[in-house]
Amino acid sequence: MINREIIGGRLGLIYDDHSRKDVFLEIDRVKTLLSNAGVRKGDLVTIAIIIVDITHIASIFACAELGLRIFILDSPATKESLPFTKLALHGPSDYYLYSTKEDTTEIYNGLHDEMLGRYGGLGIDATAQPDYINFPNVEVLPTDPFLVSSTSGTTGASRPITFSHQEVYEISKRNIDVFWFGEDAKVIHSRNLHHASSILTHLFPSLMNSYTHASFAIGHDLSHEEDINFMMGLKDLLLFPPSNIMIPNKEELYNFLETFSVPFKRTVNINMCGFALTEEFVELAKEYNVCFQSHYGSIDTAIPLLINRVDKDSVVVPNSLGVLCDDFYKTTLENGRMKVEHPLWDTPRYMDDHIELVDDQYVLISSRTVDIDIPEGFDLTPFSHDTKINYEQLRGHLHTISP
Repeated sequence: MINREIIGGRLGLIYDDHSRKDVFLEIDRVKTLLSNAGVRKGDLVTIAIIIVDITHIASIFACAELGLRIFILDSPATKESLPFTKLALHGPSDYYLYSTKEDTTEIYNGLHDEMLGRYGGLGIDATAQPDYINFPNVEVLPTDPFLVSSTSGTTGASRPITFSHQEVYEISKRNIDVFWFGEDAKVIHSRNLHHASSILTHLFPSLMNSYTHASFAIGHDLSHEEDINFMMGLKDLLLFPPSNIMIPNKEELYNFLETFSVPFKRTVNINMCGFALTEEFVELAKEYNVCFQSHYGSIDTAIPLLINRVDKDSVVVPNSLGVLCDDFYKTTLENGRMKVEHPLWDTPRYMDDHIELVDDQYVLISSRTVDIDIPEGFDLTPFSHDTKINYEQLRGHLHTISP
């Protein structure tokens, strides 16, 4: 089950200079705020806190221990696409948690707050101080739903995907080894709950096993003042130095690395997904002393199924998606489609892409088909905030401006 006991139980925890005990006290505070607001087991809650700080972490575990379902947001692209965000399509949520320590009025040109105002339900200030700590004891079962995400909408209408406590726990525990979260890892938490991958391949696995953690925002479309603070903060990373970080896409990777003029003193494992790596990444690995951990799967199939590690000594296989991570999933290739099975599933699941096995590498032959006509010269930047293009919002935007 997902509760506070999975957090660094053997080692304790240092999170932005907060101890494990500090985190537990913060969880109790947020649980009290949620209880005072009237939440009930099974309610849908959106965590709308941007920075992955101690309040963000406490909010996740408070929801878990109260038997609430956490909804995974996507980033709003345009005003026209707001009705096609995940929260609009698969919500609305009953409540959303926000932080008064953050000024979100300018994020995504104000669309973040507008999305929550339309579809978020009742807002709860997660930084408020209750008069006293008091919350009910809720029985939470391994089979209870916990994480609500959705497919990307690449090949058709987006579908909601719900993970139980048991699924989230088993996937996260497995990913400790897949993403090299050792006990001595120094983990940077850079991405809020923009995608189930951020919690299942980075946040939870590292909290389960690694001792030292720090919150650090990596993103774009921020205010000028935040950009300045971001650049100043990057320099401090050289002194940390981190061992593991998640960066969602190429644009933000380049923005991140180009800030540094010297390589990291310690090899930094960069969690990325959504594309095959090229020789360019070998050169970046040499220049900055990093190892790319590009992983492949899908929200409704495997998180992840394959992993492709590229460091300074790698020989790149063109279009390779990597190798099987382990035997967590049972896989077979059937006419170029990957069939995936797991004991928790009633039936097999299939990847949409055409894949072939070349030696020990799984190579992408052709990608899943996108059923959308994108006008020539159309700016896709607002739709590319996360790991790949948000086709559901793009499709909705284009239909709205030109039905």
